[in-house]
Amino acid sequence: MKGSIGPVFTTMTNRGNSVSTRPERGKAMVLYFWAATDKFTPPDFVRSDAEDAAAISELYNTFHEQADFIGFPFNDSITTNRYLKTHYLPFPQAVGARAFERVEQITQFKYPFVMFISPNGRVAGISVGSLRRKNLIMKRYIPIMQACLKTE
Repeated sequence: MKGSIGPVFTTMTNRGNSVSTRPERGKAMVLYFWAATDKFTPPDFVRSDAEDAAAISELYNTFHEQADFIGFPFNDSITTNRYLKTHYLPFPQAVGARAFERVEQITQFKYPFVMFISPNGRVAGISVGSLRRKNLIMKRYIPIMQACLKTE
């Protein structure tokens, strides 16, 4: 998948606007696939997911001028919106049936899956799973993001 053309489609977000996964304006694109945890989720998974969300938020804060970010929750819109009220992610989240169909087409994973797409629309890297600690996750994400931005 690395080096192939990234997925291109338009979807609605929780902010009420449509966004495209096609890199624009010379910026890279980061697609973040994730799942909301709930009261039935084992505590280790809740902590791990919180660390991953903190890491992707930090990555956004560091690179948002060079890359657009879109989140793709595996959950329905109601569960996602409820989760986002207490777990802030600073970038738009895709919602609705069309977004969910695309998520199923792109990945069969159920926990953090991040696709880094270079400004030229090619997949520069993929990260699957969580390392359970924000600092370890950042050690994985930052080199992929830097390589993504250098890809011509």
